Amino acid sequence: MNTIEFTDSIVEYLLGILIVFLFTKKLFNLKSAKLYFAVSGTVLFLMIASFLFLEGELQNGIVVNLEFWGLMLTPFLLKGPKKFYIFSTAITLSSVIMFVAFYLVLVLSFFGQNITHSIFLEFTGMITSLIVSIIFFVLCTVLKNQTKFFIENISKPIVLLLNLFLIIGGNFSYIVSLLDSGLRYAFAVKLLTMLISLIFTIAFPVLIYNQVKKNLYRYETGIFEQQLNIQREYGKTIAQASAQLRRFRHDYNNLSLWIKPLLEQGKSQQALELVKKSDREIISSYSILYNTGSDTADAILSERLKQLTKEVKISFSGNLTKLPEDNFDICVLLNNTIDIALFSLQSITSDGEKLIEISAMCKQGVLLYKISFPCENNGFFDDLQSSKDDMLKMNILRKLTEKNDGKMDTHIENQVASITVRYIF
Repeated sequence: MNTIEFTDSIVEYLLGILIVFLFTKKLFNLKSAKLYFAVSGTVLFLMIASFLFLEGELQNGIVVNLEFWGLMLTPFLLKGPKKFYIFSTAITLSSVIMFVAFYLVLVLSFFGQNITHSIFLEFTGMITSLIVSIIFFVLCTVLKNQTKFFIENISKPIVLLLNLFLIIGGNFSYIVSLLDSGLRYAFAVKLLTMLISLIFTIAFPVLIYNQVKKNLYRYETGIFEQQLNIQREYGKTIAQASAQLRRFRHDYNNLSLWIKPLLEQGKSQQALELVKKSDREIISSYSILYNTGSDTADAILSERLKQLTKEVKISFSGNLTKLPEDNFDICVLLNNTIDIALFSLQSITSDGEKLIEISAMCKQGVLLYKISFPCENNGFFDDLQSSKDDMLKMNILRKLTEKNDGKMDTHIENQVASITVRYIF
């Protein structure tokens, strides 16, 4: 191993560990990276020592293996709340660096023996790391939200399969590139290897994209089924209330026969107790707690309030009378925004009352909706992406507003967060 090849390996390794760290740091909350850099520094020291004190194939083998296993195993030392995502993305980054490097070697081998051993080839690691750095810099900055969304929706078998392909495919490409161009069928074997690798490289992102879309569809279907169940429960509540009221009407004549004599005899206190008992029966039979003007909204708000602790309250102002009864988008809007508000309230440690304020108005075919809730984190809507479920809820809200030619805004001021939605129905 000459000085240029060694320098190339060192630069590739250093860029690799930095890409892994910066990419995962941008997407996930890393708790500590001290051990990661300590072990990476140890591997780097051993690489330099091997180059200085060893010779021949032993020197080359140790340096190459330290570089490879250092990139593959040190990501396990990164610590964060979402360890699987950190490990899987970090190891995938290392696998991509290795795969691109070996694939580039295979491409260069087509140009003959002279170019294969040129200075250009000796800088393959640096070129590879630079290409991968640019790709993943775009993924963790410009496409940060989309990248995180896809990573968190990839199943473990797909991650394992992808890394196996990158490792096996990369090493196979390197072995094929060593074939002497003068051998029979060498050109055909190299070309076939390139094509297979290229096809799989394109097929895997398509497979992952389809799987993520399928997972999102399942999640959204689950959300809609949950909201439909709320409507069913509301219908049961109304039916039970109606049955109780019908029974009460049947008994009212008998009740009046008890009250009138009591009043005539001056026993007003006993008559009042009977009236109060009847009132309690009526109220308990129809416990809808809101009057928004929309039966659907009344049912959802009443049901959600019953599920909350005593410290959390939901207030409503406005009027939804003009909202069409067959417009069930209000289910999605109310449930998802309330869930996001509750996610914010989880981080508030005070024991006082926590109020979620909702205002909504239908006017001339336009729905104006706003929900406000306490929020101690000014970066709440950015950090919201750390929760898979709540990030999907935000995506569903955006799709809902886009479907209705509307607009959605988020805002935080004076520790109060708000989501404003405006769309046409």
